Amino acid sequence: MGPKRRRESGMTLVEVMVSAMVLSMVMLALSASLRTFAATYTAVEQSATRTARLREVTYFLRHVLREAYSPHQGAFDAGGGQISWLAPIDRVGAAGGVTWLRLRREGDALMLDFAIPDSEMAEQADSDPKWGAAIPSETLLSNVRSFSVSKLEEPDVGRGYADSDDNSDNEGLSADLPPGVRLEWEIEGMAWPPLVVAFDGYRTSM
Repeated sequence: MGPKRRRESGMTLVEVMVSAMVLSMVMLALSASLRTFAATYTAVEQSATRTARLREVTYFLRHVLREAYSPHQGAFDAGGGQISWLAPIDRVGAAGGVTWLRLRREGDALMLDFAIPDSEMAEQADSDPKWGAAIPSETLLSNVRSFSVSKLEEPDVGRGYADSDDNSDNEGLSADLPPGVRLEWEIEGMAWPPLVVAFDGYRTSM
């Protein structure tokens, strides 16, 4: 008999198939992990962007609401799902001054409307402003499920608006202006506290 042939080392077809299957499973798991990471990163980035936007809107509304101005009956109106008021703001592309503002919900968006008073004297401003005629409305927030406005209640005693004898800057603040307002909103996918704003000029009466 001739010499025995030595068995050559190597992988059989079955071993190759098993290895390929294991490698495919590893690659599939890795791909799923990468997709999950990408989705999580996108969600976190979107949440951070919306949070930053909410902070900007809250800061802006606190600023323009605290300076609410009510020179005559009907200049200030709040309740239900909207609030309108006069306030001194810097207008884009125009000189600053007293401007009509209205905050309301339209669909799932929180809208801010503008109107320029029909008189340079705020005390003579029309109580039925032409919203959006001179300045386009601005979408402040989206995905707003609900929005409500309520007036802060008057304390029993000891507080009120300064009259013209005490502070000329507050002259013209009428009795229909409450101590402040409370804005509550429900935004899809986010929890955000109500915004409570006390109007300037409301102080302890001594």
